Amino acid sequence: MSSPLLNFVVTIDAEEDNWGYDGRDSSVENIRMIRRLQDLFDRYEIKPSYLVSYQVASCDWAVDLFSDILSKDKCEIGAHLHPWNTPPVKEIINERNSMMKNLPYELQIEKIKVLSEKIENVFGNKPRSFRAGRWGLGKDTIKALIECGYLIDSSVTPTVSWKSSGDGPEYPDVMTEPYRMTVDGAGNKQNTNETILEVPATIGFNRWPFEFWQKIHVQLQKGWLKSIKSAGFMHHTGLLRKIWLSPEIASANDMIDLAKILIRNRVQFLNLSFHSTTLLPGKTPFVKNNSDLEDFYSRLEKLFVYLRKSTDLNALSLSDVQTLFDKRRKSTHA
Repeated sequence: MSSPLLNFVVTIDAEEDNWGYDGRDSSVENIRMIRRLQDLFDRYEIKPSYLVSYQVASCDWAVDLFSDILSKDKCEIGAHLHPWNTPPVKEIINERNSMMKNLPYELQIEKIKVLSEKIENVFGNKPRSFRAGRWGLGKDTIKALIECGYLIDSSVTPTVSWKSSGDGPEYPDVMTEPYRMTVDGAGNKQNTNETILEVPATIGFNRWPFEFWQKIHVQLQKGWLKSIKSAGFMHHTGLLRKIWLSPEIASANDMIDLAKILIRNRVQFLNLSFHSTTLLPGKTPFVKNNSDLEDFYSRLEKLFVYLRKSTDLNALSLSDVQTLFDKRRKSTHA
């Protein structure tokens, strides 16, 4: 029996060291840790998509590091926009304005153009893939991305709401595959100039079908069920566990369990995501010391070993996903 096909994407927010939106720290020392990470990717023939912030693209040695990897065709360079330190900074710096969706359209498009031009100038290629800082995608952001020539976005976190974090976006629907997204945020399978390919973060549950268990999970966070922390109890006992395919917040076993459920139910795409800042202990809540860092790498490698052994693994960059979808569309209409 042949192994199931799996298209595997790794998306990394390559960003400055500070964890937050105050913009005071523009150092990018965490990027020095990319060499070790890339060595791991190379061993398993995985081509990551590094989504680069303005601060990283403004650092000569960081650009040289990524350019070396890029020159060997071992990664993709996309864009990652932090509104609070991407020029022009015309807005008040606060939590609400850290969500790009809350900024005026004109300011959003200005920031996207500045970041895009910066990345093109230092790397020699226009970025085609994008992720909003803090996952703060909005309708105007989608419109601005299309206007600026972007083909792929990866800002959607299915079943997760950021409403309480600075009036961020809400992504209530289960999404397990890439899909075309219109300016109003709705799914659209038509390949027109009014859509962008969305490659959502892989988030699901330890039970299938996700749509049913998402409804249960939402109810557990309401009324008296919320007051007795029912969702937390269900998670810790394993009765219902929401799993994000990220080594920052999920164990190797949980990520593998999520992958197994998706593969068993014929989902052919996984998008693993995390932040470059996690590679430098103490810069994020996820890795506080060297022991945590070794555990982080162990989680990644265990997942890679499982996927390589159990699937016909097709490791893709975000632009590769776009190419794959274009080929499917052409074959469908042939």
